[in-house]
Amino acid sequence: MNNMKIRTVILWTIVLVAIEQVIKLVISTNYRDINFEIIPSLLEFKPTLNDKSFYWLSLMNINVGRWARLATGIIFFGVLCLFYLYMKAISKKGKLLDTAFIFGFAGLLCSLSDNIFFGGSWDYVYLKPLFVFDLKDLYLNCFVILVLIFFHKNKAEINNVKTKNIVSFAKSKLKRN
Repeated sequence: MNNMKIRTVILWTIVLVAIEQVIKLVISTNYRDINFEIIPSLLEFKPTLNDKSFYWLSLMNINVGRWARLATGIIFFGVLCLFYLYMKAISKKGKLLDTAFIFGFAGLLCSLSDNIFFGGSWDYVYLKPLFVFDLKDLYLNCFVILVLIFFHKNKAEINNVKTKNIVSFAKSKLKRN
């Protein structure tokens, strides 16, 4: 399998982010007060602005604030970029890896965009009675699933990865740029 070019990864990431942000813009300006069932007793359209925190922190009722969310998102994005470049450097089979990271980059950029433009995340699909989510959440879940599949399929390559190698790679990339 061939790797995708970085330009292709960036293009698909932008497309996914644009789709999500257009949906949120339309919802936030026209449909924020409208609720209806999509699939009775299962799915509901229920726009909700989550301006409290990251999902896992909001479950514990902890609000870290907008600036902390932005700083954390930027740090996660930087780490994800370095990890992606490292994995591309060591892997010969990259389409699955590229696809996974397209979803990961899109999810993180959507999260950052949400905080910049809306002050939080406009979630709009309610999975009764569990939680409200959006495309960003689906992107991030696809990222996790695809990375796990990639790691499973490439155990030999992954088992040879050492933390010190990742750190050395990251330092070399950061020094060069």
